[in-house]
Amino acid sequence: YGADALRTYLMFAAPLELGVRWDEQGVPGTHRFLSRAWNITQEYLEASEVSLHKAQVKQVLSITHKAAKKITQDLEENRYNTAIAASMDAVNKLYLVKNKIPFGKSDAWQEALESIAMLIGPFAPHISEELWQQLGHSDTIHQDHWPQWQDEYLTEDTITLVVQVNGKVRAQLQVAADISKEDAIE
Repeated sequence: YGADALRTYLMFAAPLELGVRWDEQGVPGTHRFLSRAWNITQEYLEASEVSLHKAQVKQVLSITHKAAKKITQDLEENRYNTAIAASMDAVNKLYLVKNKIPFGKSDAWQEALESIAMLIGPFAPHISEELWQQLGHSDTIHQDHWPQWQDEYLTEDTITLVVQVNGKVRAQLQVAADISKEDAIE
């Protein structure tokens, strides 16, 4: 499975201050995660050019910008297991979005995959370096590279409004995040 899968598992298994029992499925699990990050990058490199409109760009970049903020905070507080969980979640969300909107060479997808490579760098330095090089960089990912999040990608355009009647959920509606109380009631 390699050193990166082992390193990632050891940091993911539990908080640093707690001991952890060895789990034979742990390393294969982190290997699958790293393989997913590898595979989406390889698919991108083989894809053709695509054009995304503004909402699609936000959909892609909001995943990595939210992950960058969460992982940065977790690393600063030595919560490696939750940082790895956030990077796993980001890769999974990119796969979901990849199937809903055009996937291929574009600035948004390039930035998203570069961010993923940077975010897994502290845990999986070898694969992140290889992905970084494949994405077109000649310098090392481990020096002076870390994704910066922008607040415009952290906010949601829609929210789920839950409708209850006599304490029972009757519907869940997707509405604009800035909806007024009167419009929501209507």
